[in-house]
Amino acid sequence: MPVPATAWQPGMRITALRLAAKDYQAGIVSVSFTSLASYTQAITFPEPFPVAPIMNCEIAAGAGSTGRFEARPINVSPTGWTLFVLITDAAEGPDTWANIPVHWTARMPT
Repeated sequence: MPVPATAWQPGMRITALRLAAKDYQAGIVSVSFTSLASYTQAITFPEPFPVAPIMNCEIAAGAGSTGRFEARPINVSPTGWTLFVLITDAAEGPDTWANIPVHWTARMPT
């Protein structure tokens, strides 16, 4: 079972779980919507963090209208976050996406 990395303290014992621990998680979300200028999607982390992580997300496509959008994480908690995709030029109006990949990373704060 993956567990978040632990900040080492004097006297801690080395265990298999601690050696396998990671302080980050990453994934890809496939986004689809019809005729919208903004979109949100709740995402749950595969393994909860002990505290809310530092997040990053990026639209992994540049074709068509995706170049006019940006993606950012909101409502970040130890168990998940919300993807917020919005158009950067309101004059362009709503758009439609079909299976556009958005990559994300989350890591423990230092």
